[in-house]
Parts: sequence; structure tokens; C-alpha cells
Amino acid sequence: MVIDFYSTGMDAYDMRRFEEAYDWFMKGEEDPRCAFALATLYYNGQGVERNFTRSTEYYARAAEAGILPAQVSAGFAYANAMGVPEDFDKAAHYLKMAVAQGEPAAKVTLAEIYAKGHAGGSRKEAAVLIREVLSSTGGEEAYDVYTRYDLGNVN
Repeated sequence: MVIDFYSTGMDAYDMRRFEEAYDWFMKGEEDPRCAFALATLYYNGQGVERNFTRSTEYYARAAEAGILPAQVSAGFAYANAMGVPEDFDKAAHYLKMAVAQGEPAAKVTLAEIYAKGHAGGSRKEAAVLIREVLSSTGGEEAYDVYTRYDLGNVN
């Protein structure tokens, strides 16, 4: 009988048995879904001591395997120095993965990085990203970036 560590861990997680969930996810940590789950546990301090460094490590691992929320979380962590040194190039690396999947939150964060002149991006690229978000989903954060960096006047 093969044990699906992720499913078993999620069953424990859903019952709020976080330490047990952690144990199952650790047994399957090579599974990107388990890595994402571990990142979430570390981020929230559920069943483990809260640890942004460990959280970001697991988010990055899951992001490289294509897990969209992990891509956003890893990008955000590097952009905001959450347990890791601020690194806009790494942030952009993960956020671009999520942008390729159409994720609005990633577009907003990447646009802000570009608007600040980081990661080789330009204000023009920032404006394009923000306009995409505003025309599809809108959102207060997108509008805030749009106005704060005066992206309405960028062609």
C-alpha cells in the first residue's frame, strides 16, 4: 500500500491537527504539494514555530515545480525581505512564472518592482502590467500602484 503523504497530511490539516500534518508533509517533502503545504505551515506557525526563512525556502521549491500560489508567495517574500534578503531579481523570477499563468497579484507586485526600476524592468512594462490588472479585475492595490508611480502617464 502506497501512502499519499499530501492527502494524508491535508486530512490532518483540515482537522486542525497541524503537528500531525507537518509530519506527513515532511515525509513527502519532495512532492511539490507537500513543499507548498510545509511553506504554509511555517508561514502561519501552525504545528511549527513561525519561520519565514523556512517558509520561503519551501515556497521557492514549490514555485519551481509550477505551483502558482507558491510562485506568488516566493516572489512576494523576496520583494519584501520576509526571512530572506531583499532580492528583486529573485522576486521577479518567481513573479514572472505566476504572471505567465495570468495571476493578477503577481502582476501588481512585479509592476511595482519595475516601477521602482528594479529587476531590469521599466516603467513602461509596469504600466502594461497594471493596466492589464485594472482592465480585468481592478483592485485597490493595483490602483494604488498605478497612482503612486504615476503609471497613467507612461506610454
